[in-house]
Amino acid sequence: MEYREEILTLLKAHHLRLTKIRRSLVDVLFQNEAPLSVQDILCKLRKIQLTVNKTTVYRALEQLQNIGIIGVVRLGDRKQYYELAFREHHHHLICLQCERVEDVDMNEDRLFAEEKKVSDERGFTILRHSLEFFGLCRRCQSI
Repeated sequence: MEYREEILTLLKAHHLRLTKIRRSLVDVLFQNEAPLSVQDILCKLRKIQLTVNKTTVYRALEQLQNIGIIGVVRLGDRKQYYELAFREHHHHLICLQCERVEDVDMNEDRLFAEEKKVSDERGFTILRHSLEFFGLCRRCQSI
């Protein structure tokens, strides 16, 4: 099912309309593979000529998060970043200088094998995991 159909279905199931701000937020997040901060989102909304205040964006993000359309990512700097929850599980590269965030795919079979090993050895039930790599991107390394 196309992501828009899934989103419409979720909104309807929770008695929420597909407003211009909700549609624009989903579109912005869909067009950007990396998680975005609220500041990033506001800038991207301004670029498409949609002026909205920060409180409205936070409220809409919270509503979309509560019904499972978007997810929150915390990347070590205490800021919250947002991304579509419909994307496959992935991890992030975070540049400590320019703060650019990039998705990185990994061999999930090996990663899940390690996760299972840790779980079995420690008797710990793992419900989810998050993996981020912090360093310098190519552009910042050359500066």
